[in-house]
Amino acid sequence: MRRKCLLGFVFLAIVGMYYSFPGIAVADDLIVIGNRSVPASELSPTDIQNIYLGKKKMWDNGVKVEVATLGGGELTDRFLKAYVKKNSSMYNKYWKKQVFTGGGKPPVTFEREKDLVEYVSKTKGAVGYVTSQSYTDSVKILAVMH
Repeated sequence: MRRKCLLGFVFLAIVGMYYSFPGIAVADDLIVIGNRSVPASELSPTDIQNIYLGKKKMWDNGVKVEVATLGGGELTDRFLKAYVKKNSSMYNKYWKKQVFTGGGKPPVTFEREKDLVEYVSKTKGAVGYVTSQSYTDSVKILAVMH
């Protein structure tokens, strides 16, 4: 009985520590957002990959795709791994090569989610990703079809 209580306490302590660190986000916490002018309401993982690699340049309504990203960290790493199939280093090298060869303009990068949300809300055709805590109704959530 005493051992079960101790194991339960240790488990709760570990869970509590996990959720108390702000740098750790739950996997379902990542959302893709878009400017209200974006005609899509959902994107496939391939759509997201093409957008973030600069291969999809226009939305269906003719508005230019404007890509926003965060400057690094755990959220960016999770996003890139899940949708772009690259780590941060590979992604940065990819964009350096694209710029050098004239293959495109890299995403606009922000250090704070709040700034990214503000950019997406004010920029026609813009898309980005944030945690659900940073979402405001000034942008729309783009559902990811799996």
